[in-house]
Amino acid sequence: MKKIAGLSFLIVAALSFAGCSGSSPTSQGPADTNATVHVGFRLETGGLNPTTTGGAAFRQLGIDNVYEGLTRVNQQGEVVPSLAKKWDVSDDGLKYTFHLQKGVKFHDGSDFDSEDVVASLKAATAPDSKNPGAKSLKKVKDITAEGKETVVVTLNERDTTLLDSLGNSAGMIIPSDNNKDLNKESNGTGPYTFGEWKTGDSVTLKRNDNYWGKKAKTKEVVYHYYKDQKAAADALASGQIDILTESDNDTKQRFANDAKFKHYEGNDTSWMTLGFNHKNPALANDKVRHAIRQAIDKDGLVKALGGDIYRVGSMVVPDTPQWSDSLTQVDPYNIEEAKKLLNEAGVKDLKLNLRVANTYDSAMSEYIAAQLKKIGVDVKIDTMEFSTWMQDVYKGGNYDMTIVLHVDPWTILNYGNPKYYWNYGDAKSADFVKEATGAKSIKERDEKLAQLATHISEDAASDWLYARKCITYAREGVSGFPTNRTVSRFYVPEIEVATTK
Repeated sequence: MKKIAGLSFLIVAALSFAGCSGSSPTSQGPADTNATVHVGFRLETGGLNPTTTGGAAFRQLGIDNVYEGLTRVNQQGEVVPSLAKKWDVSDDGLKYTFHLQKGVKFHDGSDFDSEDVVASLKAATAPDSKNPGAKSLKKVKDITAEGKETVVVTLNERDTTLLDSLGNSAGMIIPSDNNKDLNKESNGTGPYTFGEWKTGDSVTLKRNDNYWGKKAKTKEVVYHYYKDQKAAADALASGQIDILTESDNDTKQRFANDAKFKHYEGNDTSWMTLGFNHKNPALANDKVRHAIRQAIDKDGLVKALGGDIYRVGSMVVPDTPQWSDSLTQVDPYNIEEAKKLLNEAGVKDLKLNLRVANTYDSAMSEYIAAQLKKIGVDVKIDTMEFSTWMQDVYKGGNYDMTIVLHVDPWTILNYGNPKYYWNYGDAKSADFVKEATGAKSIKERDEKLAQLATHISEDAASDWLYARKCITYAREGVSGFPTNRTVSRFYVPEIEVATTK
């Protein structure tokens, strides 16, 4: 088994070294508006088309930078205006009236108006929609235009997540008469357009000088993709990239005393989740799930990995209202109790597969298998390409257990969806989700989400191995980049490069 300390993609750096900052970097002098900024990532987008491409990598690249919705979710998780300058909500919560920005143009030069919004949202909610966020708008009853500058969205029932959803995949707006191949070129309203995509290497964003809002501060931003963390760190050290969005213990040590680079810590919504397939008869038994959770020493795992990951106990993090550190006390590490639970469940010689995408270090899977072996559970590890995992595990449900880093803060709502890849058909969870999304206030919604978070932990719906903080490195002279929630979004228009003297 590999040493856990050698994990590369799954872990982040400790904070006990010079140059660490907890806030976003500010301007470091007069800016070079013709500069090109190079940013390093680990996970490459699977496409450029916002109507069909899902995943965190596309959200980092395309949402808000190239394509925009009526709203935008900023790095603090707040919903702010975007293509809609303001909105009104009816007293019953079923009617949202959006007042659109004026003077907006698409990348092809055509004018933006209400017709484009109606067409885009109707396409996203259509029965045959391939939009990755389509389900987030399932409560939408109708979308209509009232003149060129107003759109009305009517719901079947209250949905406290609507404004957030309109700033995500399902809410991206393209022209109603679009004739561009969105797999090859962009046609959004954002501050950047897509330039060249070198598959397996990089994607270039080019500034949209006809942007309707505040112009981007750099001419180009190049997203570079690296298959391993060392290659990414080498790129930062050599000057190939200016910003690095991933870290590990080796990276931390490498740049600890290097004054040319600064290190930033931020908050994130991400959970390394051990998912159970509830269609497996053994895993449908809650005693078996509790046994598995109690057999994994997560405190030991966190200690081995370093200081920038931490225990959570459910799909919550400290900067979400439903956070409770008491959830880490559910199913504490206890080998003997785990064995007892398996015995009570009448389960012997349990064999399970653990199917994992190769974007994660194999040491994580090996750690889980070694832990479960101590209670007599035989785990067969099956590592595959991410595209295969998406088809066979996520869409096909062909697995017993899997490990995945979930980054969407609304993923917790899927514990109320029996058709999600966990196949968790729990009525109580579904009730909590319905009550949360149908709440009359944000306070009420968050209270229901807190109850949901507690329930799924106490029912061992999954196991949450750890959550992570955002760790970002940047060279001197670069500022304005996001440092919070960067796993699921990376807003680049504010990045600037100080002019070289």
